Amino acid sequence: MGATCAVAPALCEYPVCSGIDKGFSNESPHPHFTERKSMPQYDPTAPFARRYPRVITPDEIESMPRLQFNTGIDTAIFLSSERDDAKHFRQGYCFQEPDHGHYHWDQTNFDETHYCLKGKIRLRVRDADGREVVLEAEQGEHIYLPAGYAYTLEPTGIESAFFWTSGPSPRYGLVEIPEYSNQLKALRK
Repeated sequence: MGATCAVAPALCEYPVCSGIDKGFSNESPHPHFTERKSMPQYDPTAPFARRYPRVITPDEIESMPRLQFNTGIDTAIFLSSERDDAKHFRQGYCFQEPDHGHYHWDQTNFDETHYCLKGKIRLRVRDADGREVVLEAEQGEHIYLPAGYAYTLEPTGIESAFFWTSGPSPRYGLVEIPEYSNQLKALRK
């Protein structure tokens, strides 16, 4: 469904395209937007071509390639600089089998959140002085993971999934994982 007319929204009956949707038709009879007929074709590979508001559906997320962290634990990154021109953060779902391998990372230059969608998240946290704490979040709960700590996702014995956001993105793209980065770039449409 297109936006309403920007010129006379209370009077206009024509739905209009935002001008960046690849479904835009240059044959639109809309009287207030005839100047858009000269708009160039949409090129999804052009810089910032996918940087526009849109809905990302569960089917789209499910179809994303998976990045395996360890046996039985992987992620589907559905919002990234590679695919979506996201500048400041990334988002994805992490999927965990009941007995997945431990996944460890040192988080030095970005913050992250984990929202438990199903099952349970178990996260071992270590600070610079070597002190440790284990955090657990069940469905509907959130964990905040600030930069400056070492984290390890541990198995919980039940199938689990969580939604994560990280930011700011420390640099453009997943340069440390070029194969996965290239898979995301190939999905630009």
